[in-house]
Amino acid sequence: MTDETGGSATIGTLEKGFGIIETVEELESATLTDVADEMGLARSTVHDYLTTLCDLEYLVKTDGEYQLGLTFTRLGTSATETVQLSDTITPYLERLADATGETVWFLVEECGRAVYLGHAEGDQAIKTEHSIGGRSYLHCHAGGKAILAQLPDERVEEIIDMHGLPEITEHTITSREALFEELERIRERNYAQNHSEQLAETRAVSAAIVVDDEVLGAISVGGPAHRLRGDRFETELPNQVMSVVNEIRINHRYS
Repeated sequence: MTDETGGSATIGTLEKGFGIIETVEELESATLTDVADEMGLARSTVHDYLTTLCDLEYLVKTDGEYQLGLTFTRLGTSATETVQLSDTITPYLERLADATGETVWFLVEECGRAVYLGHAEGDQAIKTEHSIGGRSYLHCHAGGKAILAQLPDERVEEIIDMHGLPEITEHTITSREALFEELERIRERNYAQNHSEQLAETRAVSAAIVVDDEVLGAISVGGPAHRLRGDRFETELPNQVMSVVNEIRINHRYS
């Protein structure tokens, strides 16, 4: 049922429109039938949405297949520019990747989830499913836990209520009690670790970037578990990550 302004119907329309955009993005290139089947909608309905989105230049159609339009490049750039550090973080990521040989990410929290905004690869880096602009849960990896550890408990509770604690691998923390115990350990040592909690046979070390009590994001170094072990995992990588994070804090505070 809709209210007098048609609010519910409008929200439903927006949800379908954004759902179609996200489906096209996930499929990378999709036909009308692909989108209709993926979303469980009638072809005629999907056709109307696709036509409108093409008219608005949010999608483009080539040889019967739809892709995202370059309008999203402008929107993405504008959104990224609102994030502190987004224009200065890359040299730090590249230096840390060169020093460790591993994969390095810069991520922030938005709407209770992690958003990946920066990336660098060392000479031994492994490929992962993450991409710039991609999102993930916060509780299942080092970067997310590093951020959660710096948030008030009330905010952490809100995030759990919003997204739950889904099990991504057999090592994922899935209870509130266990998560809060982990966050307390992270606060005590100033860095977080990931023990195959998001991706099997991988590990990561991360530290949050906090300036004047504001959590600006986190830097994370990850790689295969057989390389990230022993003293390297427990001492060397944490020291390297925290050293870079401390430098970022100082430079940002006095820039």
